[in-house]
Amino acid sequence: MIVGYFRRIDGGEEAAPTAVLRAERCLRIESDGVGRQTARTQLIAGLSNGDVLVSPSIAHLAPSIVEVLRVSRHVHGRGATLRLVLEKIDTSVPAARNVLAAFAEFESRLQADRRNAGLYEAALSGVRPGRPRKLDPARIGLIAGELAAGRTAASIARELGVHPTTVTRLARLAPTGDDGLD
Repeated sequence: MIVGYFRRIDGGEEAAPTAVLRAERCLRIESDGVGRQTARTQLIAGLSNGDVLVSPSIAHLAPSIVEVLRVSRHVHGRGATLRLVLEKIDTSVPAARNVLAAFAEFESRLQADRRNAGLYEAALSGVRPGRPRKLDPARIGLIAGELAAGRTAASIARELGVHPTTVTRLARLAPTGDDGLD
């Protein structure tokens, strides 16, 4: 059986993808709203050996090539094939599956490069990645003195709003001259 699927992109357009899927002789057409994939999941679960899942384009199937590859693997796991009309990709041909895998790897590398470039730019501007520090260097310096004066790590931690383990870790670092910000 030939079944069609599309996800709405940017809201309401439905006529064009439906027309494409009807032209592809789909007996059943399902769609999801923006950010949803419940119909796609149910449609893939209902596929059986020899079925064909048709989508108007990569963008109408999934938000990324990596997700398209994941969908393709699920479809093939059910014994069915995937056809993307606009890109003229039919995964019944092994070369098409290899093309999807190559595109997915390329997209992953692009994302990693963009992430690394962003982290590099942030480092150049003095911004540290991750969660902001709760304690400034002045407070960290006071921890060892407070512990030496007889206060417990738990009471200092409550006052500073951190975990007691953080207090003991920073106290161990303080005598070596390290400010604990590495």
